[in-house]
Amino acid sequence: MEAVNISKNIIKIGNKLLREKAVAWGKDEFKDTKGIEKILDTLSTEMRSSSGTGIAAPQIGINKQLFLFELKSQQGMNFPNFPLTAFFNPKIQLIDQDVTKPSRRTITNINKFLHSSEKLLNLSQYKTKPQTEESTLPTNPNSNNTITMLESCLSIPNIFAHVQRSRRCIITFLDITGRERIIEADGIIAACLQHEYDHLIGKIFIDRIDKNELIDKLIFTTELSKDHLTEIYNLSGDFQITK
Repeated sequence: MEAVNISKNIIKIGNKLLREKAVAWGKDEFKDTKGIEKILDTLSTEMRSSSGTGIAAPQIGINKQLFLFELKSQQGMNFPNFPLTAFFNPKIQLIDQDVTKPSRRTITNINKFLHSSEKLLNLSQYKTKPQTEESTLPTNPNSNNTITMLESCLSIPNIFAHVQRSRRCIITFLDITGRERIIEADGIIAACLQHEYDHLIGKIFIDRIDKNELIDKLIFTTELSKDHLTEIYNLSGDFQITK
């Protein structure tokens, strides 16, 4: 796989701004729609020009609680498209126990199910714990409640590493109008949201790897094998908008 050119406007590892905790948006700040749209425009431009799926405001030097995320699915992939979404003042609750998730394949009338009051993930019924600087894992991690996947970051150009995170989470955030929204996420989508949220609490994905194993786990883009690409392609995930 060829190396990707990352925009010079994106702050890279070593810059102290990546280690600061982002500041929450105040209610009155949402009145400045033109200012917010300009920031979102810059974020989306920098993200897409660098082939990213997510970007946080601190990565362009704006120390505010905001990130963009977009995940495009292709034929054969095991997750739906996640449209470009702006997350203001997000908070993530990790699902802190094993979950039995209903399968789409077992549902006879999928359209009726998706438009019913029953939730596809229904994660709010389970115990949760907040994602913190210290942890992005359930209390007792196992193969059912965690996901390990290759992650990369625009602030650490062309470097990948396997990171273990909670398999499921609930993210509460404000949209561009300041209205509260809630999304439940599973698999690759949950892991990606946790990755972006880390930027708002001064963390980068390599911080989630044991320091004694870090050097051995780093993989440069050009060193990604067919097995690595197959692994990424086979990842599964889902999400449900609950508010």
